[in-house]
Amino acid sequence: MTDPFDGLGRSARGVASVRQLAGLAGAASRPSPASAPLFAPPLFADPGELPARALAILAEANGISQAPRPTRLRLRRCILPDGMRCSLPIRYFDARCLVATFPIDLNRAADFLSGVGLAAVAGDDGRATVLFGCFEYRDSDLGPYNEVGLSILATAPGDQDPALYVAHLPVTTAATDRIGKELWGYPKFVAGIDMRGDDRVFSTTLRDVATGTIAVLEGALPALAPSPPTDFPTYSLLNGKVLRTLIHVFTPFGSCDGSGFSLKLGASSHPMAKSLRALGLDGASPSMVRYADPFQALLYPGFDV
Repeated sequence: MTDPFDGLGRSARGVASVRQLAGLAGAASRPSPASAPLFAPPLFADPGELPARALAILAEANGISQAPRPTRLRLRRCILPDGMRCSLPIRYFDARCLVATFPIDLNRAADFLSGVGLAAVAGDDGRATVLFGCFEYRDSDLGPYNEVGLSILATAPGDQDPALYVAHLPVTTAATDRIGKELWGYPKFVAGIDMRGDDRVFSTTLRDVATGTIAVLEGALPALAPSPPTDFPTYSLLNGKVLRTLIHVFTPFGSCDGSGFSLKLGASSHPMAKSLRALGLDGASPSMVRYADPFQALLYPGFDV
């Protein structure tokens, strides 16, 4: 069983970056003590060389002082227009989630993305990939709340590393709705989200306050195979620009075939219900399901692509 999301976290968890952080980069090329020269250079330089050396040191120092300051800072304190404060990254200390993967017709996905300037990614079978994620945040910097995400695996112009374009992101609190819209442009709305069950039987019911049930995802989980943590890079639109954001996941998943699950749409006329129908997901079964309890993650600020 092929998991289309196996490659999503590679850039954030690459061996080279880990080696650099651990101070091991280039360790193989360093000379060992046994290969050190038998005669070290003299401790004191020729006095006639001192002015030239001093000028070289000053030139190097000036170059360092004129180096551009980094602009993509991952630690931020944000103030929303209404005065609400939010520190980034947002920390999710204790949560659980179930993420269902649906292969869909590539043309459907392309039509859906045509208005946002993104391209759907085709898998080995020529089909696009949609994610339906259910999250119960029991303890976070933003307090407890529930969330459902509908996203499509895509690429953006100038960024060939795939990410998940977030099409809809309902939440259960007004504060998380406002923060997600203001800081990332996530298409959030406040809804009723009921998550029930455990690692054997699971269901999520998503309801629009005005128009009723949008969707119900439910099914039975067989034995789960261990699956490593996978980061979730996302795309969203903020002020007309494509934003790429990293959700860094710390906890492993359990994964299984998704044939025991189904996604059923209700009678709601909400735009998310219309999107689910347009993508052909009414009555669909996922190809794979991932479950994590506990689930821990960091949501970082996004950057223009």
